[in-house]
Amino acid sequence: MPLILKTIERITLIFGLSYFLPLLSYAQNQPGLPKPTGPVDLSEDSNLVIYVIIPVIIIILFLIFRKKIIRVKEEKRERFRKKMEERRKESGD
Repeated sequence: MPLILKTIERITLIFGLSYFLPLLSYAQNQPGLPKPTGPVDLSEDSNLVIYVIIPVIIIILFLIFRKKIIRVKEEKRERFRKKMEERRKESGD
C-alpha cells in the first residue's frame, strides 16, 4: 500500500511540474524591453567604448596580472624547494 501512495505522489508531482514549467518560461518574456535591431554600429562613440575599448583593456589587464600571478607562484615554489633541500641537508648530516 505505501508503495502505491509513493508512486501516486510522484506521478502527481511530475504532472504538476509539467503544467507549471511552461508558465514559468512564459513569465521570462518581458514585454516592453527593447529588442536588438541589428548589427552594432561602431561609428557611435558609446558603442565603440562598450564593445571594443573596454574588452581590450580587460584582456590586457588579465594578461598582465596572469604573468604576475605565475611569477609569484614560481617564486613560492622555488622558496619551498630551497627549504626542502636545506632540511634534507640538515637531516643528512
